[in-house]
Amino acid sequence: MLPVVTADEMKKMDRITIAKFVSGIELMESAGRGVKEAIAARWKPRRGGRVVIVCGKGNNGGDGFVVARLLRKDGYAVRTFLIGKAAGLKGDALANYKRLKRMKMRVEEIAASNLEVLERAVADAYVVVDAVFGTGFSGETRGAAAAAIEAMNEADAPIVAVDMPSGVDATTGEAAGAVAADLTVTMALPKRGHTLHPGRALTGELTVVDIGIPADVVAANDPGVYLMQPVDIAGALPLRPPDAHKWSCGAVAAVCGSTGLTGAAALTSTSALRAGAGLVTLAVPRSLNTIMEVKLTEVMTLPVAETRAGSLALKAAREIGKLIKKADAVAVGPGLSLNAETQELVRRLVPRIGKPTVLDADGINAFAGRAKKLKGLGFPLVITPHPAELWRLVGVDKGIIEKERIDVARYVATELSLVLVLKGAPTVVAEPTGGVFVIPTGNEGLATAGSGDVLTGVIAGFMAQGVDAVPAACCGAYVHGLAADILRESIGHHGFLAGDVGGMIPMAIASLLAE
Repeated sequence: MLPVVTADEMKKMDRITIAKFVSGIELMESAGRGVKEAIAARWKPRRGGRVVIVCGKGNNGGDGFVVARLLRKDGYAVRTFLIGKAAGLKGDALANYKRLKRMKMRVEEIAASNLEVLERAVADAYVVVDAVFGTGFSGETRGAAAAAIEAMNEADAPIVAVDMPSGVDATTGEAAGAVAADLTVTMALPKRGHTLHPGRALTGELTVVDIGIPADVVAANDPGVYLMQPVDIAGALPLRPPDAHKWSCGAVAAVCGSTGLTGAAALTSTSALRAGAGLVTLAVPRSLNTIMEVKLTEVMTLPVAETRAGSLALKAAREIGKLIKKADAVAVGPGLSLNAETQELVRRLVPRIGKPTVLDADGINAFAGRAKKLKGLGFPLVITPHPAELWRLVGVDKGIIEKERIDVARYVATELSLVLVLKGAPTVVAEPTGGVFVIPTGNEGLATAGSGDVLTGVIAGFMAQGVDAVPAACCGAYVHGLAADILRESIGHHGFLAGDVGGMIPMAIASLLAE
């Protein structure tokens, strides 16, 4: 796991490091070297190929000056620009500017009056390096800087952003007139803005380079927010021994479905099997049992009492309770409907489950405005809302949830003492002790009906195999997103179905275990 920091958190670590361990000029040298090495690993020096470096007047521009010097030493043709006047440079950025001048390297000053010089340079560039603004930026780009960013974005050359794509807020991910980078080389730790949209989309490929921030400084200022890596997930996935049998792989009880919403029940229960559960039994309204037996070959069904609307009735509680006693994990909610009697059944059933449980969709809606009834239930509980469901549950405005999803997820998880999987872009997992885990997988193809039902089944499947609630939630969300990413690579992100995602779960798991 990589800690994910805000701009202020990174600034504090930089300040402590410079005061006690490493000088600012050394940090800048390491940052520039890291960017140079990332460029050299992807684009070799090429005859007629020029690297154009666009620098601002702050420390990000200073990093750009280091990149220019080191690339020139490695045999690259380099052209360096400064937005504004060199007279405005100071500190370490000024020191590295002077080093370029001592090497007889030209730095061309750009203002509104001569922007066409920069426009022509980036149009003919081999690689463009964006070193205009760094982690200290917020607001909206203006003037010559905004015009330079527009010119970089219009160029055909790949763009490498130094630390942050210029114009992206390192804390919120907000952007107004920002660089759309192909590669971002960030210093020491990923920033929240790399993970939150629109910053996530503008970051491109993210590479993190070590610039000398001591591990003790990071540990002492750990923000409690982490970007999940493949190795973290692979290490938490359940493994099947050679002598495994269906009972040793865990049993899931799924309480899902109603008239018109049988697909949700089918997706959830099948996905639990795809995640490796040994067997799954679906409690379903009696009149729907025949159709579910046709839809589901590998999932067992338990027909139970139903309402006139074809949803689960209060009378089904006893039969469902018996099913749950035989299970290792429970999935409740997908497709249950908003029928008043069914919602009351959920409110009575959930507090008494006593087994690791995933609560989703209409299961969450049953507790709208009654979130405290989910607190301190005495067994592992994972809830998987999208922003609208979380809004109904706890009353936090949807706009705030989207804008501040990391902090909102942390607040709700700690207040209710449960594991929260806040679905979206990105999905984040928050634990009762305050840790938050950002899931980097997934894409816009998941914006299709039923994809959340698949996620519920995958998490339940992992919990049934003995994975604790937090790692099961992280593994489920990561694998779910990775399955969608595999689909995007093969068929694109338009038009794949939730069932397609579920079918790709085993391949996603296999790819992680292979690493």
